[in-house]
Amino acid sequence: MTQQPARIQRRRSKGWRLPENAVIVSRPSRWGNPCKISLMQEMGYHDPHAAAAENFSRWLNGSRFDAPTDEADQRRDRILADLHLLRGKNLACTCPADRTCHADVLLRRANMPAAELQEWVRVVRERVDWHRVNDGGSPLHPTP
Repeated sequence: MTQQPARIQRRRSKGWRLPENAVIVSRPSRWGNPCKISLMQEMGYHDPHAAAAENFSRWLNGSRFDAPTDEADQRRDRILADLHLLRGKNLACTCPADRTCHADVLLRRANMPAAELQEWVRVVRERVDWHRVNDGGSPLHPTP
C-alpha cells in the first residue's frame, strides 16, 4: 500500500535530515509562499498562517490582486510548470504541523490526477493572461 504524500515540519536543529522522498518548499525555496506570515500578523489577521496560505492559494489560482507584477506572474508560472515534480513527494516547510500552510495547497494541487492538473494549469494561465491584457500588458502565453 502506498502512503499519501504529507506535509512535514522542517527543522533547523542540529542533526535533522530531510527524509527521503521529501522536497523543501519553505519560503526561500522555488516553491515558497511569496506572502509573508509577518505581514499577515501586521495586518491583524487572527490566524496569520491560514491567511498567508489562503493568499497563496488565490495567487496560485491566478489572482493578480496583491501582486500585479511581471515578476509575480513569472514566479507563479514557474511553479505551475513544475508542480508535477512534487507529485508523490512529502513537502517540508518550517510551519508548525498544526498550522495551515501553503504546502497544503501544493500537496493538493500536485497530487491531482495528471489530466486534471494539466487542465487546471491551462485555465490558470488563461486567467492570468486575460488579466494581464486587461491591465494593458501582454500575455505570458500568447495564442497563435
